[in-house]
Amino acid sequence: MNDFSENDGSLYQNFEDVLAESDCEISASEFQGVLAGMFSAGLKLADQQWKSTLLEIVNEGRALSAEALKAAQDIFNKTGKVFIEEDVLAPILLPDDSYPVIDRLEAIVLWSQGFLLGFGLQQADKLINSPEVAESLQDISKIAQCEVSADESEESQLDVEMLIEHIKVAVKVIYLELVVKNQQLDVASMGDSDTCH
Repeated sequence: MNDFSENDGSLYQNFEDVLAESDCEISASEFQGVLAGMFSAGLKLADQQWKSTLLEIVNEGRALSAEALKAAQDIFNKTGKVFIEEDVLAPILLPDDSYPVIDRLEAIVLWSQGFLLGFGLQQADKLINSPEVAESLQDISKIAQCEVSADESEESQLDVEMLIEHIKVAVKVIYLELVVKNQQLDVASMGDSDTCH
């Protein structure tokens, strides 16, 4: 079990409350989605430039309270650590199943929009040569454009869970294709350059 659980309603709600108290114009899901997008495009845990980039966007350049900065750093650390774990699907900070389906769907849409924003910020104008990445981004883009409507049926609850799992897999595919493969290629090329002929 990792230290980031998207099913931890208190983590979601606490971060949502801290952002609201700081008059932040972004939800907890969208904020964490931006971070997930940045990690998927190569942001590293040691890189702290995300703060200025993200704060410029999410808080219109206004400083966050010390409590909000601490909570944001905690979400950053937890998100990044989960991405590094190879056998874990991507982290998504969403309201748990005690929330109404409509709220969960809205959070999924906002998370997806945040993911695409973060991915674009980090990826910039680098080419994507992987059909798997292109397909995964297209899936997330479709989710980000969804109109939110649902009932509280058991079927709707199951649909939400399937959608969440689909996003986790899509994001993990992006990360593995863009980050992990590049790291493996870098290591392999370093090994080749050390060979004597």
